[in-house]
Formats: sequence, structure tokens, C-alpha cells
Amino acid sequence: MFRVSSSFESRLLQIENRNRRLSKGAVRYVLDDGLVVLLPRARRGGGLAFALVLLVPILAALGAKSFLLARLDAQALAELLARLEALGAPGRALGWLMQPEPVTAALGSMLAGLLG
Repeated sequence: MFRVSSSFESRLLQIENRNRRLSKGAVRYVLDDGLVVLLPRARRGGGLAFALVLLVPILAALGAKSFLLARLDAQALAELLARLEALGAPGRALGWLMQPEPVTAALGSMLAGLLG
């Protein structure tokens, strides 16, 4: 009974992975000695997924905050922030996040005009 070394198996795995990447596209290079080398094409598209994962929650939070600012008047918002302050540290953090800043104030005024 024979035994395959782990280094041989890891080399086979590397070759299979390289062939899989080469099947998705390759770039050919000619070296100084005339040897033609195929390298896997660079992967693209990872940045878009990262941007979506990062931007969607931020935009959703801005939208929700703008909607609240559009629906609540200044006194009701101050009352809501005061109630949040009374909840302790998590309430203070949420109250700090709910403070109106220029972007949400502008979006809130636009939404107030649309909602009536």
C-alpha cells in the first residue's frame, strides 16, 4: 500500500486551482528567453459588492432618519430625543445618531414637501 505525501497533494491542488483560474481567462506573456507564460486574468467586480454592502445600510439609515424628520415637527423630535436620553447609554447613542445633520435636514425638507 502506498502513501501520497502531503506536499504532492498540495501541489496537485495548486495546479487544479491555477487551471480553474486560467479557464476563466488568461494573459499571455513572452519572457526574455522566448518562453510563453500564461497568467490568470485579474479578477474584477469585488469593489462593487463591497461598496453595496457598505452603502446600503448607510443609505437606509439616512432615509429612515430623513423620513422621521419629515414627519415630526421640531417639538416632537426634541421630545423623542429626550426620551432616548432617559434610556441610558444605548439611548444616548441612538439619540446622538438621530441628531439632524445637514444631509438629513435637506432630505427631510424635500420629503416633507412630497408628503405634504
